[in-house]
Amino acid sequence: MSKVLIANRGEIAVRVIRATKDAGIGSVAVYAEPDRDALFVRLADEAYSLDGATPGDSYLSIEKIIAVAQKSGADSVHPGYGFLAENAEFAQAVIDAGLIWIGPPPSAIENLGDKAKAKHIAQKAQAPLAPGTKDPVKDADEVVKFAEEFGLPVAIKAVFGGGGRGLKVARTMEEIPSQYESAVREAVSAFGRGECLVEKFLDKPRHVETQCLADSHGNVVVVSTRDCSLQRRHQKLVEEAPAPFLSDDQMERLYTSSKAILKEAGYVGAGTCEFLVARDGTISFLEVNTRLQVEHCVSEEVTGIDLVREMFRIAAGEELGYDDPEIIGHSIEFRINAEDGGRGFLPAPGTLTAWEPPSGPGVRVDSGYVNG
Repeated sequence: MSKVLIANRGEIAVRVIRATKDAGIGSVAVYAEPDRDALFVRLADEAYSLDGATPGDSYLSIEKIIAVAQKSGADSVHPGYGFLAENAEFAQAVIDAGLIWIGPPPSAIENLGDKAKAKHIAQKAQAPLAPGTKDPVKDADEVVKFAEEFGLPVAIKAVFGGGGRGLKVARTMEEIPSQYESAVREAVSAFGRGECLVEKFLDKPRHVETQCLADSHGNVVVVSTRDCSLQRRHQKLVEEAPAPFLSDDQMERLYTSSKAILKEAGYVGAGTCEFLVARDGTISFLEVNTRLQVEHCVSEEVTGIDLVREMFRIAAGEELGYDDPEIIGHSIEFRINAEDGGRGFLPAPGTLTAWEPPSGPGVRVDSGYVNG
């Protein structure tokens, strides 16, 4: 691996480019026209326009990205997070073009991205699961029958959902039909598919996840746990590593289950297993994110492991060569988003007129933007 194309923009593109410099690997940026002068474009060894102004005709264009990879002489592609990072078709297109895909196999992306298939994998791996349907329900009546058997509240979840979209909670029998219809509508609108699962809803749980690395030789390690419970509209705002207030038994279950799930799925690369931890201590598998996550930084800070460079090594066929790393210290990440607090924290992008990042011992700032 000598030259990596980063199929993304902003902060994660900057992060991957910095890892390529540390690893002595060349970097290729691709950009939409509005990003022509962005920091990631300036930092990369080479940069190519995707000849588009919107995500749809730039960062989401598989054909254009593959064409640039071949034109630039890149031998590998890192997808970052968002855009095409969890798109099995893109991963397969990269492989079919004779390039190295720095991520999990397309089959693992597809199977773990489908919540129904992911639940089957978790069951085979004997991971802890809240009561729920194995397959999509046919209608609201099936949701009612489930609630009668397992009790309320119930969560109605889009099979292909994510980020809180296509997720509805019914706390009474009467609202099940409307919540089911709402979940289906939202799922069709956001993902083009309306299938939904139903499961027992764990009220006010903590969101705990494991950062994992898996190589092509059958080795899987858990780098650290993270707590990502502080969210708004199902979007994480504050993350910390390691996750606090877990018993030794809970830690053992999280580590063991995560490794079993990834091995069952034939996973290779960096990935995150997400769980809910209820107030009574019950643990339930939620999903696997088949990519690097925004909050990967806190796991790096408490272990000293560069996760992006490990992704390079794994994609090159190397063995991990170590067990679960020792956790030293504690790390907390705060996300700074461009939002309008006076309008319900709606996204409010614009020109960055003043940006003075914090600095000093123990402070890390990952950013893809500068003044102006």
